[in-house]
Amino acid sequence: MTDSSAAAGSNWPAPGPDRVIVVGVDADQDPHIVKEAADMATTMGAGLVCAWVDSTQVIYGASLDGTRLITPLDPDQSADTSHALNERVHRFVAEHLADRQVPWRLESTVGDIASGLTEIADQWQACLIAVGGRRPGFTGWMNELIGGSIGGHLVHTQSRPVLVIPGARDKGH
Repeated sequence: MTDSSAAAGSNWPAPGPDRVIVVGVDADQDPHIVKEAADMATTMGAGLVCAWVDSTQVIYGASLDGTRLITPLDPDQSADTSHALNERVHRFVAEHLADRQVPWRLESTVGDIASGLTEIADQWQACLIAVGGRRPGFTGWMNELIGGSIGGHLVHTQSRPVLVIPGARDKGH
């Protein structure tokens, strides 16, 4: 289950917007992506659910009450690491949406990124999922080579539209 509490600093109204766009977020991504998704949500009269999937952890089962049992992929990783990452993502989103008038909130889950985005989109009955394009450079190329692109996975597994937002281009190029 995702963290369904509205993050402090968000401006999510009660009971929430009728339409929702889910955007995949990460503290290291190009801020242009979350800003473009916010502008699109504003244009569409939708709220923005910023979805962070902690891929450093996996779900390995469930307790009798349905609570997910989660463990880090790296046995040396502490539980505080994930919490610190979540806080970092929240600060990133809050900073880059501070000047936008879109209602937004942060949701988080763990595991495979494409599956996590799908889970959050299903929970919110999102009209669209937005993700950033491949990260530039060797690391982005290797991630795509090894695991494929998140946008590509989503396009082939979704019944809802998927928007891939390219990173910002320098004016000089």
